[in-house]
Amino acid sequence: MTVSRRTLVTATALLPVAGVTAAGIVDAPGAAAATPVEPPPIRPRSDWAGDLAPTGRLEDEDAVRFLLIHHTLTPNTDTAEQIPGRLQSIFRFHTSAERGWHDVAYNFFVDPFGTIWEGREGSIDRPMMGDATGGSQGFALLCCFIGDFTTEVPTPSAMNAMVHLLAWLASREGLTLEGEVSVTSRGSSKWPKGVGITTEQIAAHRDMSATECPGDALYPLVSSELLPRARTMLTAPPTPVPTPTMTPTPTPTPSAGPTASTAPGTTTDPVSGDVLPWLGGGALAVGAAGVVAALIGRRRRGSEGPEQLGDDDHAADGEGAEQAEEEPDGRP
Repeated sequence: MTVSRRTLVTATALLPVAGVTAAGIVDAPGAAAATPVEPPPIRPRSDWAGDLAPTGRLEDEDAVRFLLIHHTLTPNTDTAEQIPGRLQSIFRFHTSAERGWHDVAYNFFVDPFGTIWEGREGSIDRPMMGDATGGSQGFALLCCFIGDFTTEVPTPSAMNAMVHLLAWLASREGLTLEGEVSVTSRGSSKWPKGVGITTEQIAAHRDMSATECPGDALYPLVSSELLPRARTMLTAPPTPVPTPTMTPTPTPTPSAGPTASTAPGTTTDPVSGDVLPWLGGGALAVGAAGVVAALIGRRRRGSEGPEQLGDDDHAADGEGAEQAEEEPDGRP
């Protein structure tokens, strides 16, 4: 029997199918994700919650089979500085008598500026069971856009951040994002407890409960953009690390001896360039002649004012040292 995510089948019809586990999960096609995805930057719960602690015991979700997209249905006018306050307001509503949940319902929030926030406590470290309006099917992690996307779509920054979040969670939980998965509902306003549901591995809240969430503008993007982009990120091969290129060490060239002049019995002094008589002894004799010439030249320059020469050298060194000290501080 082919079952779409909007087709309800009875548990008795589903359970005899091969691959159904005791937890009510039908194995999905495909293997575990092959490419690990690095976690995106996530602001921890402590960055917004302050002293707002969960009001009761939170449970782990031990069988994550898909990821669920929500929106907060709050104004799209929040500034970046107002986001922590918005999350505190959502916490107070979710833990009020009207909802009665022990923490914010969602595992993660994505704001319009592309920042990802940890929602339900512990979600960065492990899969935590969430809550949802209309009841939660279970088997899912809940990812929520901050804002109202009934007529507007999320910002590009928010979409990019959500794609990275979804790909990372899929990698962490071993989801392939290829093909559909089937589970037995734990009960919601759309799927009564015990019925079978087949869904894409990234779905929308309205696919699981009787609600308009995540908004008419965002809903089509769940399957047309979020799912394929996250799948691409998940299955993309890792960037190869280039192999360092070893530069061969050049073979030293033997140094040439003194250059002999065309006149027999003479050679060229390497320092002064003067043609000198060949004194014998090869390079040693020529080197000695060069040293003598250099000393003669230094003495001649010294007669023009050695104090001025010394002051010039010191001034150059001093300016360089002062500049080196000033540049790290950025001072003129």
